[in-house]
Amino acid sequence: MIIGLEQYKSKWNIYTDSAIHPGLEAITSALAELDNPHRSGRFIHLAGTNGKGSTAAFLSAILQAHGHSVGNFYSPCIEDLHDQIQINGEPVSREELGAVMERLSEVKTPLTDFELLTAAALLVFQQRAPDFAIIEAGMGGALDSTNVINPEISIIPSISFDHTHFLGNTIEEIARHKAGIIKKWKPVVVGELPQEAMNIVQQTADSLHAEVICLHQTIDVILKLKGAHQKKNASLAIEAAKELLRTDYSEEKALKSLESAVLSYRFEEVYPGVIFDGAHNKASIDALVETIKENFPEQPIHIVMGIFKDKDYQNVLRQLETVSDHFTFIDFKNERAMPAESLFQESRSKRKTITNLYDILPVSSEKEVTIVTGSLHLLALLRSPNHSFFKHYQS
Repeated sequence: MIIGLEQYKSKWNIYTDSAIHPGLEAITSALAELDNPHRSGRFIHLAGTNGKGSTAAFLSAILQAHGHSVGNFYSPCIEDLHDQIQINGEPVSREELGAVMERLSEVKTPLTDFELLTAAALLVFQQRAPDFAIIEAGMGGALDSTNVINPEISIIPSISFDHTHFLGNTIEEIARHKAGIIKKWKPVVVGELPQEAMNIVQQTADSLHAEVICLHQTIDVILKLKGAHQKKNASLAIEAAKELLRTDYSEEKALKSLESAVLSYRFEEVYPGVIFDGAHNKASIDALVETIKENFPEQPIHIVMGIFKDKDYQNVLRQLETVSDHFTFIDFKNERAMPAESLFQESRSKRKTITNLYDILPVSSEKEVTIVTGSLHLLALLRSPNHSFFKHYQS
């Protein structure tokens, strides 16, 4: 579900499939109808299980600090589809996206929702012509609709288990999808990958004569994005920037820009004592748990959680239970949402309850830190001005 897309589809009588259909045939055909907007511009492509959004935000900040204009295509959205397409950190306007959707309404090739949004992003970037466009894969890599671009550099921050029903049940299978974004003669920057995944990435790169740039050291700077994993993501962005900017690269400008880089829902304090984090799989939950321990070693933790049923919710619970015994599970409207009752039954917490979006979460203790996690879709709903879930915290 892409929040806000239906209003454009309805206005311009656009019919798309909300299901996921991996493959490049449809998007390639649609872009041909649009005179191939993806064939112009300087692209950076990211694929990986976690770290894509943060790495993209860091790289965008570095490039802008060097005087370049930057487009970003993020996945998924934070508030709605407008913030998925950005120019220099500013979401695409309703007017601009409306004009693009009007043009897309003339496309005859049947598309999925995400393919439609991918095409919209590429049209926006063609029209606005940023110096660089940073594109984040929606799922996987090889068969993701974003893989129509020919990037100057690819980035794979991490590879772990997620979307196994589409990408496969082994690290090797998942790695083959992620490595599918590597292009001939174009370098790829990689984070710390499991050896099985690294083998696949290296084999793919070798077959395409692509240089593999590994992370040999992590920068030591104070970031607004918390957690040791974010320093690794920032370091990946630096390596990519060095390749893109060459002799124009300035270490001083890069490090200063990283200190101010932000991305919503990455251990973000949204209200006093309330932190939103979009962790929803093993790797991201591991990082969240470590960040909680690092930042709040002595304070009680309250976990507020809602998650999609196709995620590894049992492992997510077990990990979060190592830092908290106080849980609130939320029912929220989405066909993929795990019922709060199911999470309640699965939880081993001593203090647990069920609520919904239309309740108001009480303040349990001034010392207690509330961590809201499990689904980016849920975080966006909870932040909506239409809900008063955190009314007591706001006041």
